[in-house]
Amino acid sequence: MKKKYAKVSDKVIIVGSQRGDGYGQIVDYYLEHPKWGREYAFTRRYTKGTYNLVKGGIPVKQLLQVRSKDRMVMKLVAYTGLMMTYFIEEINWMAG
Repeated sequence: MKKKYAKVSDKVIIVGSQRGDGYGQIVDYYLEHPKWGREYAFTRRYTKGTYNLVKGGIPVKQLLQVRSKDRMVMKLVAYTGLMMTYFIEEINWMAG
């Protein structure tokens, strides 16, 4: 069975931005496309490894292929993969 998120454009990136003063260790994740803008994806707790991975933006396809010994990075990858079917159905520009 093919993965549904295999048809996501290479132009779609995921970007994380810290919320608050850093006390709560919360990052809001957004999906960005250079042509169609930014959409809110989800909010998660972060570690230094997860925030460094997404603070400058990383293509979604590349994020889903990341392998690391850092447990929180792998939880972020798994959660993003789980949510991709929802994003593809709800955001019309994901495949474009």
